[in-house]
Amino acid sequence: MRVGIPRGLLFYRFFILWKTFLEELGVEVVASPPSNKAIIQHGLIYGVEEICFPVKVFLGHTYALLGKVDALFIPRIVSFHKREYNCPKILGLPDLVRNIFKVDNVIDDEVNMRDRGIRGWWEGFLQIGRRFTSNERKIAQALHKAEKAHQAYREKLREGYLPENLIDGRPPLSPREKKVVLLGHTYLLSDSYINMNIVRKIHDLGYSVITPDMVPETQTRKALQKLPKASFWTISNEIVGTAFTFLEEQDSKVRGFVHLVSFECGPDSLVGEVVERYIKRSNRSFPYLRLEIDEHTGEAGLVTRLEAFVDMMEWRNAHHAGYIPTSFAP
Repeated sequence: MRVGIPRGLLFYRFFILWKTFLEELGVEVVASPPSNKAIIQHGLIYGVEEICFPVKVFLGHTYALLGKVDALFIPRIVSFHKREYNCPKILGLPDLVRNIFKVDNVIDDEVNMRDRGIRGWWEGFLQIGRRFTSNERKIAQALHKAEKAHQAYREKLREGYLPENLIDGRPPLSPREKKVVLLGHTYLLSDSYINMNIVRKIHDLGYSVITPDMVPETQTRKALQKLPKASFWTISNEIVGTAFTFLEEQDSKVRGFVHLVSFECGPDSLVGEVVERYIKRSNRSFPYLRLEIDEHTGEAGLVTRLEAFVDMMEWRNAHHAGYIPTSFAP
């Protein structure tokens, strides 16, 4: 049986886990190709105006798999952290795909750790596994191997690798001494086509990037305690926790923060406001650049803003000792 996995949204976080789990159950896994103009155009055709750009990209990747696989793998990932949720757009993906493309062969079993923790995780994958075998022991063994592969993948990300290095075999960029904390959802930071190769552009300007995937969860969760109350969204908490981690560490190699957001993303609008306010309150008052992208974003404008931002970081680093930040309450 051939099962297709669209290359979008949670793909860059869980692909290794999903692929290993399904292959251990005898499934042939087919991932959609890296984003390109045709895929994006199909996503724009089928996506309504009200949904965000990453969902349109996901729909384009789904379209690329139609007719090439026996089923689409789009599990309903309600939560992968206790007492937190994923964005509603991720929860509704299976229904969206069914109604837009008029397909029924969607593997959409629910994985929900919100209330039941690891039990909800296991029950979700047990339901998925039952589609291919009635042997629960085999399913458990497959999930165990998948989790080990996922852990190894996450450890490589913390070492500084990007998902494209590990999934597609692209060579990693050489490290730079100066660094920029690049905030954003993994599906924006990892798709070099839709983000116009922002990591490479920052690298060519003399900086390496630190993404939320490169910071251990223990650090981000500890730093997140600075907030009176965390948000309900796991990925938003990871972004805020990453920003707070480097605000507290005062790492001299970190020169600024770039926040890549998707236009029309409700959680991002809140997260960006929180991060910017706390950055303005920090002792060094790091330069902060917020970049919004959608299907209309032009590469020239992005490059111009990045170049100006680098100039600001260089100037601020040379003069920050005499710079007194304005008091700014969160």
